[in-house]
Amino acid sequence: MGELLERVKLNLLVYGNGIEENFRTNSAFFADKYSKSDKMVTALSTADLQPGGFYFLHYFDDSNWMKYSPVFVVEQRNFGNQIIVMAVNLNFIPLELRAMIFDPYIQEEHFENDTFLKVDYSGMYNELIRVGFEYSLMEYNAIQIKMVHKIHMEMLPRFLYSQHPGATYDPKKLMSIWHKKLETKSARNQEMMQSMIDEFYDINNDISEKYKVMKDHIKRIQKSLKKYGGK
Repeated sequence: MGELLERVKLNLLVYGNGIEENFRTNSAFFADKYSKSDKMVTALSTADLQPGGFYFLHYFDDSNWMKYSPVFVVEQRNFGNQIIVMAVNLNFIPLELRAMIFDPYIQEEHFENDTFLKVDYSGMYNELIRVGFEYSLMEYNAIQIKMVHKIHMEMLPRFLYSQHPGATYDPKKLMSIWHKKLETKSARNQEMMQSMIDEFYDINNDISEKYKVMKDHIKRIQKSLKKYGGK
């Protein structure tokens, strides 16, 4: 057990009696924080997003799981005049697994100095596909990001056991999605390996025929861009 899991274990004792009570307490705590700014939950501009940090995004989208996104930022990509933020959306990962994914890469100094983790897209994708949650690695169009809060590393153990009240936490739904995605994991991985992210945001052309499994995902991105891209 690494430093993160040790701190999660301690926090589960401090902020409630078990996971459910911690989840309610932490969710209410962060919901209040997102209406203000301090050194632990800091309001920033979108331009200040950096890979290796944990953030909460208010995002223009029809899906509440995208609209209220607790994320780990992995990479930023520029396509013409568009900036796409690649980030792990924790809404798609069960509470008990969130800390386990990041625990091997976090040391005591990350908490003490609030330092960013070292990360790249391929490494994060490989880590997620190992546990079957690679589909939680999402694309965010910077122009659709309404508000950003950076989560201080000291707050991470609580942050991982929270969710915005507007985005319902449903473990059964998460497992249902996971089982569904496992059925197409190999085909989706193959499509990801040959994907061009700029094609996802090309609303002027038809979706390439090479995308079968990911077609609905790309349609959702393009629908969101058309509806909210001018916000």
